[in-house]
Amino acid sequence: MGAYDGHIGAREGSVLLFTVLGSMLFLQYPQYLVSVGGPAAWQAALLVALFGLVLALPIVALGYRFPGRGLAEISREVAGSVFGPLLTLAVSAWIAVAALVTLRNFTETFVITIVPDTPPSVLIISGSLLSVYAAYRGVEAVARTALALLTVIAAGGLLVLIFSLPRVDTTLLFPIWGFGFDRTLMGSLYYASTAAEVIVLLAVGHAFRDGRSLQHSSLRGILLFGLAAAATVAVLVGIAGAPLARQEPFPLYFLARLVYLGRFLQRTEALIVMFWILAALIRLSALMSATAISLAGALRLPDYRPLLFPLATILSALSLLPKDYVAVLRLDREWMRPLGFAVLAVPLLLWLLAVVRGKAAPSGEAAGHAS
Repeated sequence: MGAYDGHIGAREGSVLLFTVLGSMLFLQYPQYLVSVGGPAAWQAALLVALFGLVLALPIVALGYRFPGRGLAEISREVAGSVFGPLLTLAVSAWIAVAALVTLRNFTETFVITIVPDTPPSVLIISGSLLSVYAAYRGVEAVARTALALLTVIAAGGLLVLIFSLPRVDTTLLFPIWGFGFDRTLMGSLYYASTAAEVIVLLAVGHAFRDGRSLQHSSLRGILLFGLAAAATVAVLVGIAGAPLARQEPFPLYFLARLVYLGRFLQRTEALIVMFWILAALIRLSALMSATAISLAGALRLPDYRPLLFPLATILSALSLLPKDYVAVLRLDREWMRPLGFAVLAVPLLLWLLAVVRGKAAPSGEAAGHAS
């Protein structure tokens, strides 16, 4: 497949998934955790990561059985030439909506925090064009860009958390299990579908040389995201308390505004917005790439790149349909998260079919990808 040249290793894949998931920490994801865990939101974050690791296991298993192949190729071989592409198209639709929500989140964050007089269409078009360019360069380029920017993005978020520690009141982090063990457990299970974006790695599975790289990328990326989420909500709740933290739409922006070290360090919220923009563009580029590649595979097209611009045009237009930011959050919480379980059920179904039907990549092919 000449259209899918380039490979990424376990390190690049881990960072790519961590950036795709971690970009949500700048927005509504901490609210979700506080709503189910209250003072114990950090425990909910760890539970979500644990559930996410379990839900990602079928993807890892498929990566070992079909090294160097993406979702479209695997589904066609395992589920047939009709049902397989239908499964791929269903997953592609979910990823496309995730890209749509990201694009609107990107716009709303920019407008609300920095440039309130800028027309949303200007930001939507700018974000779409940048993501199309990155996706056109290939998955390897997107992953290596994420690796290059990780130090800047992670260091910025970490510094905000560190400088916020003196304001933390640890008594606000109790009682253990917050609203109760049952509510925290069930709420964490509901939001475990946050890790559904791991399907992006399977969609671009051709970029991994072997199943081990896909395994490390999937599990490490989710684990790093869980730890980062736990640290973020612990500091947020420790400063604001659960009731206020539950209402804060931009948690890291809120924390950054509190950082003040005399004349040496202040107004760091502008940096946080810049880091969020970088992370959001990487997330959007990865989602756009995964959608176009899956669509091309399901439709048996030789190249996914011609789909990028039409896809971006459609998503840009649809992203303007939600009337406000609250509608975007409702779309994500009430529709995207529950449907995420259906998306994660596709790799499980494919793995079960592969085991029952004895489907796997030929040993020679697997060895060739590993070399």
